Amino acid sequence: MQVNLNDLLIFLAVTETRSITAAADRSGVTKSAVSQALKRLEDQIGTKLLFRTTRSMSLTEQGARLIPDCRALRQAQQDVIDTLSQSGTDAIDAMTITVPHALSQSLLIPVLADLFRHKKVKLRILVEDNPVNLVEHQIDLAIRVGGSAPQTARVSRIGTLHESIYASESYLYQAGGVPETLQDLASWAHIANDWQGDPIVYKANNADVLKVSPQVRSNTVRDVSALIRQGLGVGLLPDIVARQDGDLVKVLPVSATPVYALHQHGTLPSRNIKDIIAALKSALRQELNPT
Repeated sequence: MQVNLNDLLIFLAVTETRSITAAADRSGVTKSAVSQALKRLEDQIGTKLLFRTTRSMSLTEQGARLIPDCRALRQAQQDVIDTLSQSGTDAIDAMTITVPHALSQSLLIPVLADLFRHKKVKLRILVEDNPVNLVEHQIDLAIRVGGSAPQTARVSRIGTLHESIYASESYLYQAGGVPETLQDLASWAHIANDWQGDPIVYKANNADVLKVSPQVRSNTVRDVSALIRQGLGVGLLPDIVARQDGDLVKVLPVSATPVYALHQHGTLPSRNIKDIIAALKSALRQELNPT
């Protein structure tokens, strides 16, 4: 009998969390993948492992007997990872990370500085707004905002990117103050990132839509922020960027988009990668309630 070891670990995650959703999040796969793993495991063993209803979950006798071995398997897997990561006191962990412009200086770099200021690591940071092929470019960790993930990647949601329209105090004064609706911005000067296109399409939380041609465009979020601070117009910025840059006024909130961490499916993330993902989650949570 050949049993997929990853299916056993997913089964263990389901029994410990008592939730398909929570097990999917812990394992870095979709809920559908968890259900498929459970079915595949039961088919291979030839017996039912779990009794599941919409409100409860319990182990069968065979399922309960599997739990100690599954935990031993998980511990053995972690022991291998720890051994590989600690082999040689002078070994340096090399990592390649890709991240969009909006989150490079505002999120990733501060996290990396805190984690590795006194630790030897070899980092390569690829700042790219478009999706990068993880296998082709040998990416250890990809941070992406929205969009779908390739089937070759393991995905976990790490937070939310909130974006708003911002202006400088001087431009806001010249324009007559904070507008009441999105349509009030139709005659204002707009600054845009290249990815927004021309015309820009703003969609407010109340379903209001505004299409407008930008006066100035740039291909980096930091330049857009600098142009807004110079009083040349209003523009869309991630709240995390605007807050760190300072001297900007939030005009209207626009969107909230999920942020994901991806690594190659079938590979085990190193301890450093796990630490980075955990620190990114924490940093994004703090952005929701800044002190």
